[in-house]
Amino acid sequence: MKKTILALDVYDLQKAERLVKETSPYIDIYKVGPILFLQSGKEIIKIIKNNGKEVFLDLKFYDIPATVKRSVESAKELGVFSLTVHSIGGKEMLKAAASVENRPKIWAVTVLTSQITAPEEVIRRAKLTKSCGIDGVISSPLEIALIKKECGKDFIVVTPGIRLAKSDDDQKRVATPEIAVKEGADFIVVGRPIIEAKDPSEVAKIFMRVL
Repeated sequence: MKKTILALDVYDLQKAERLVKETSPYIDIYKVGPILFLQSGKEIIKIIKNNGKEVFLDLKFYDIPATVKRSVESAKELGVFSLTVHSIGGKEMLKAAASVENRPKIWAVTVLTSQITAPEEVIRRAKLTKSCGIDGVISSPLEIALIKKECGKDFIVVTPGIRLAKSDDDQKRVATPEIAVKEGADFIVVGRPIIEAKDPSEVAKIFMRVL
């Protein structure tokens, strides 16, 4: 499976569908977050799956354990490949999410890449999520190696904030794809560098080549 996940952070369903079709030779997983899911719900998931690709549902579930468990069950019915919960939900919530049988992969958010947090806190949250049966974490490039060291090579690390070169935006904790993968990232999440490009397909191809 290709390492690049394309974040479909757009409002327009037609644009999202066009991005999927244009980049599908280079992307296997598409991230659907709250912006697009609130606009198109099941329709975008159907489009992605009809193109033979997988869905990463990034809604960052964070609620009481019973509600989060039912949310994971609902995501399972949608047939998504993976979903996110937030690590600050705590042990009982994380265990409830992980307890769903035949569920999608669950990746817990440690800290948003727009925030600056001590690496020790990120590692603490990663270790907590692993102990609760979660499959991996979403983490900035800065903590990849530490997480792999503390949680093991099989614990999945998904890394957003990836740029081909340094950019001036709201992502504070960023890196190039080469650095992220060298540090041990299993998947990288790319949004604006591809979806805002004049030729999204060509930029997606570049990301695939550098990995």
